[in-house]
Amino acid sequence: MYPKKRFGQNFLTDEKILEDLVRLINISFEDKVLEIGPGKGDLSENIINCCNSYYAVEIDRDLFNLLKAKFPENERSFINADILKLKPSEIMLDDNFRLVGNIPYNISSPILNWCEKNYEKISDMHFMLQKEFALRCSGNENTSSYGRLSVICKYLYEVEVLKEVSKVFFNPEPKVDSLFVRFYPKYAKIDEKEFQNLKTVTRALFNKKRKKISNSLKDIMRDDDIKKIDLDLNLRPDELSLDDFLRISNLV
Repeated sequence: MYPKKRFGQNFLTDEKILEDLVRLINISFEDKVLEIGPGKGDLSENIINCCNSYYAVEIDRDLFNLLKAKFPENERSFINADILKLKPSEIMLDDNFRLVGNIPYNISSPILNWCEKNYEKISDMHFMLQKEFALRCSGNENTSSYGRLSVICKYLYEVEVLKEVSKVFFNPEPKVDSLFVRFYPKYAKIDEKEFQNLKTVTRALFNKKRKKISNSLKDIMRDDDIKKIDLDLNLRPDELSLDDFLRISNLV
């Protein structure tokens, strides 16, 4: 079966690497696992019998039929749907489930938005991401990849790059290498007010990331509140830490 470009399919079939990924995920029998985009089931067959509950969502109808034929004893574990339009409760996952997946580059950001909406139900996420995007997720103020996505991810998760995987191990071969990344939620429940303020601040500042923060803050804050900020206002957004952004957010 040929990969379909419209779904951003790049299959990973190397057995040694798949074994490494399963070891890094460290699945126990008590776990509930949801796999996003199982493809041909190469990772699936390494984890489907290792956990108490396994589901996988595959948007490609042809691959969905292939998976049902490949795993006849577990055919009900596979759902033909768009994960972005699916609620975990629709597949009996109400809380404490783990996410795994080789995520297409074209839906990496929407997948993280989906995870954000279901944040309190997710135990952790282990995603294969194209390297550039993964570095943005894991970046900090001392790295060149640092940006708004870095700040949001750092607020919500402990982000850890676990393994680099060369592009030559994928079929078809993508243009860049990939990183296998763990996202571990920091909170049982998000402080919605603080988080929304952080989104507002990061959007305003990174929209004008070349400018001093003193200029951009005028779009969202009163002058009196800006004067209360205990920071060098000549700094640019990519020089601020998460704590710096939160300091500003708490004054919005």
